[in-house]
Amino acid sequence: RVQSSLRAIPLPRFARVVLTGMVKQGETKALSNGIKMDVRYVDKKGVPVSVNNVPQGTDFMSVVRISNPSTQTIRNLVVTQIVPAGWEILNTRFLNDCVSPNVAGVNYQDFRDDRIYSYIDELPSGSSVEIKVNLYAAYAGTFMLPAISCEAMYDSLIKATTTDEKVVVK
Repeated sequence: RVQSSLRAIPLPRFARVVLTGMVKQGETKALSNGIKMDVRYVDKKGVPVSVNNVPQGTDFMSVVRISNPSTQTIRNLVVTQIVPAGWEILNTRFLNDCVSPNVAGVNYQDFRDDRIYSYIDELPSGSSVEIKVNLYAAYAGTFMLPAISCEAMYDSLIKATTTDEKVVVK
């Protein structure tokens, strides 16, 4: 009987834990890292609208301003806006190729039933883009307005998020 001096060498083992889930309503914290985002709601004349008390049947707009305070150009940004169940998105992009009117700097917008994705290819240093979305307060009730986010698709460190909040349509 021949005995080998070779022993089996144990291979290292690695474990990876992947968790997914949603933040509990009302617990999303605003953050800004590398870009700045301001959100406001106005009527057609530019007068501020309080989302805590919107009369049913009101036409208004969300105005999201994305600014680059850094010294470098930021590329491949996506702005995600999800609207509450009591609001409707008034899609006007059919009037102007694939982008809503008055959205200079946005290269493409993807309208869904409850959300809009706005894609910005480049945001040069010191510049900003303003995204206006037409909305309609359709259904009375109290709803959750999810956080609006903007992030660089290929750099997870560059992002901004608003808080989520309750909205009321009366």
